[in-house]
Amino acid sequence: MDNGTNTYVEVLKAQEDLLKAQLSETENHILGIQALINLYTALGGCQR
Repeated sequence: MDNGTNTYVEVLKAQEDLLKAQLSETENHILGIQALINLYTALGGCQR
């Protein structure tokens, strides 16, 4: 993991930042899906 210019801690920090970005992207995707479900329901879909 050490290519000679980055320390192990820097590599871990970069991986942490990537994970945070991926989690944020996933959360945004979920929110988008929830918005579509809400829209579908508001337009009369999924009548119980």
